[in-house]
Amino acid sequence: MAEVTPYFATWPWQHWATKRPSSAALRFGEQIFSWAEISARVDEYAQGLVEQGVKRDQLIGVVAPNSLQVLWLILATIRVGARYVGLNPRCSQPELDKQLQQLQCDYLWFPAKIPHSLDAYPRLQLLPPSQPRLVPVTWQPTRAATLTLTSGSTGMPKAVVHSAQTQLASAAGLLERMDFGEQDRWLLSLPLFHISGLAIVWRWLYRGAQLVVAEPGQFEKALAGVTHASLVPTQLQRLLASQTEEKQSLMLKEVLLGGALIPVSLTRQAEEAGIHCWCGYGMTEMGSTVTAKRADASAGVGSILPNRELTLRDGEILVRGKTLCIGYYRNKTIFPVGEDEWFATKDLGSWQGEELYIQGRADNMFISGGENIQPEMIEKALLGHSAVKQAFVLPVEDSEFGQRPVAIVDTNQVLDIRLRESLQAYMTEQVNGLCRPVDYLVLPDSLGNTGIKVSRRELATWLQSGMSS
Repeated sequence: MAEVTPYFATWPWQHWATKRPSSAALRFGEQIFSWAEISARVDEYAQGLVEQGVKRDQLIGVVAPNSLQVLWLILATIRVGARYVGLNPRCSQPELDKQLQQLQCDYLWFPAKIPHSLDAYPRLQLLPPSQPRLVPVTWQPTRAATLTLTSGSTGMPKAVVHSAQTQLASAAGLLERMDFGEQDRWLLSLPLFHISGLAIVWRWLYRGAQLVVAEPGQFEKALAGVTHASLVPTQLQRLLASQTEEKQSLMLKEVLLGGALIPVSLTRQAEEAGIHCWCGYGMTEMGSTVTAKRADASAGVGSILPNRELTLRDGEILVRGKTLCIGYYRNKTIFPVGEDEWFATKDLGSWQGEELYIQGRADNMFISGGENIQPEMIEKALLGHSAVKQAFVLPVEDSEFGQRPVAIVDTNQVLDIRLRESLQAYMTEQVNGLCRPVDYLVLPDSLGNTGIKVSRRELATWLQSGMSS
């Protein structure tokens, strides 16, 4: 049996309600909730779930963007011993139907304005009970608590199961490196259907600090009033640009960057504004971040965080530790992530001293003219061009070479003929012939502005539809 780490003797919000009942803990617009109020509210909503028939180990699916209601529902679900799984509301109806068929949720919760047909599923309400009732569940940190769908770079996404213990271990390890105190505020800046969004919640619960949930359409305003945020590079770029234009001062002290390769110019600009930028390497199965460091000119992703272990086997990254998930969920059963005690990530890496360097995904590699092409290597080179903010390289079929690389880019100027020629000339100096993209395409807003990492699978589908039209 895995070692039990007693971070808390009771539910984290009840722990903080006992230690610091009147301290500000949660902010939503002008509303401020203390830990005592959070504890009472979660218990009421948990009683409401019990009244509607929710039982231990049942699965509650939530199809919604971030909101205060979703946060209450997650905490109440854990409180009754049930399991939460978030689904991306931006998925198409067929995608959502496939995911729900795979998950076999016992209940669904979704806002009234959700643009999907979900009437076939039992629907929950987020309400207090009609009369007070007992919630017959005690704090068990090893119980399965949340499911998170992987990004699904190939095929259907897997449902990764974490307990409170694995996620608290993830939070504890990161916060041994990053300064996050009781008076600090972390913005819930990433989706709660993604592991990075859930990780923010568990860091908040672990530290007993403050969590800020943005009101609809008020993300930038909320970001201006927090000390900590988890952002993708484009979000940080917009923040720094608006700060310069409006000459506004920010509370922001620490930013955990992820989701894409990070331009050094961006982190330098942030540091000049007094914002410490962190980067790293992580995955859903390990509860988010595995390695981390203060972002610098090095292309490495830092050293291993506490509560994790990492090794290389034939160039592939393998991980294990207290943050490793319980398993994968299918057919209402939790299965181990693998037969080996180490989890094989399919990521390729190397050590340079104590710092890990990522070479790319083994399953992203393709062959062009008989040579192995690693897209991530080309992407890193592209990010050295002053006009490129994000870059993704995918293969397209070629009658002569089998496959050739195409670059899909987000740029700070119009991608016209002149910029394409500039990129071609630049890449001629950076990489060999077979690694030079044969075309440059604009990253579509529908894929680049999601607030989480861009899915290569979705990019490949978009690219294929454009090639065939």
